[in-house]
Amino acid sequence: MDLEESLNLYLKYLKFEKNLTLNTISSYGKDLNQLVSYFKENNIKELNEIGLDLFRGFLKHLDKFKYSNRTIIRKYSSYHNFFIFLENNNFLDKQLSQFILPPKKHHRLYSFLSQIEIRNLMDNIDTSTILGVRNKALIEFIYSTGARVSEVVGLKLDDIDMGNSEVSVFGKGRKIRIVYLNRGSKFWLEKYLELRNELLYSKKSEIYQQKAINPGGYLFLNKSGGRLTSRSVRNIVRDCLIKAKVSKKVSPHGIRHSFATHLLQEGAGIREIQELLGHENISTTQIYTHLNIKKIKEDYKKFHPRAN
Repeated sequence: MDLEESLNLYLKYLKFEKNLTLNTISSYGKDLNQLVSYFKENNIKELNEIGLDLFRGFLKHLDKFKYSNRTIIRKYSSYHNFFIFLENNNFLDKQLSQFILPPKKHHRLYSFLSQIEIRNLMDNIDTSTILGVRNKALIEFIYSTGARVSEVVGLKLDDIDMGNSEVSVFGKGRKIRIVYLNRGSKFWLEKYLELRNELLYSKKSEIYQQKAINPGGYLFLNKSGGRLTSRSVRNIVRDCLIKAKVSKKVSPHGIRHSFATHLLQEGAGIREIQELLGHENISTTQIYTHLNIKKIKEDYKKFHPRAN
């Protein structure tokens, strides 16, 4: 089978059989295109021309790019799953997947804000304008629910159940889960919804209508009445942190980490946090236990009279 043909077949399998998100499929595609390009440079066009030495040469070839540990692990996973697919469907007569041994994962401690820093951030958001109210509602929402940025920008009005303080979010793997609004988030979301139509029916929103884009159903809108993007959310969080004089450089994902960390610090169980975050594996959620241990150690050194 031709290399390009096998890759296209696999990507269709990910989309229609595995039901993965477009972003995940795109990541797989980039990793595998890199593999296919390397084989082509070595005059390999058919699957059964791939030899173990050549494949090992490709893995060695990756070293020169100095990818992070996390990226390398993802790439190895992409190649491993690809070859398993080929082997299971008898498209490849060699068992190459068994030779793909990813490096050990280096656990890194995520950046997050303390409860005092979160309060400082929230208290210093200017709500004297429509966009200010939107920003307040947006950041309160992320901290209240722990939702991912991709989930937040994809929210629609129909996803919100104000009566029960619940929101349905469309997460990774195209799975829907329920997250919850605290009092602050619900209050500012209601304030924002009272003003939202002023953004939706702004003059510039006509541009979106002409392009056959219907932003009306999306919850968080930009100043032109269009759907808020992930980049815009990152910029909003960055600007609000600067105005609040919070020195840490924290992304919207950092606010999600703050949500999980503070829940753990207040006594929530790791299984409950896993459910709220939408993690498929408990191992992903367990990073927050490391965060909590770090905080305990810091407090010990700070407050114990003979710690130093």
